[in-house]
Amino acid sequence: MERESEHRFEHSPHDDSATNPLYHPDMKAYHEEAAAEIAVPQRSMPDYYPDRSVTKQTNDVVRTTKSAGVATGWAALILAFMSWIVWPIVLGATAVVVGFIAYWQGARGLGVTSITLGFIAVLAYLVLVPLYYAIS
Repeated sequence: MERESEHRFEHSPHDDSATNPLYHPDMKAYHEEAAAEIAVPQRSMPDYYPDRSVTKQTNDVVRTTKSAGVATGWAALILAFMSWIVWPIVLGATAVVVGFIAYWQGARGLGVTSITLGFIAVLAYLVLVPLYYAIS
């Protein structure tokens, strides 16, 4: 037992403790870092009031996300209209997926419209084409 404890802290010529903390001989040296990340912040919530720069940055991020959602919504709507003319399965399914993304990015009206039009195009193709071949 004593021999193991004596050789435990010896460093080999291939010491990886600088690049990989799992090879460090004293594993307790890394507990305070995890404790600092897990600990509750010292600042209490009622004392914190965001300043105008934080609010402006937040508003800019929301505005950018919504504008990306509007662009995505228009792209989904174009795909939905194109699915009524050519490739209803491919373009209709793509319009549904892109419309769902636009819906979650904030363009709710464009998203729902493109989801509906794409879904109707896919269903119409799946119902009307077999019906056409069954009749003729």
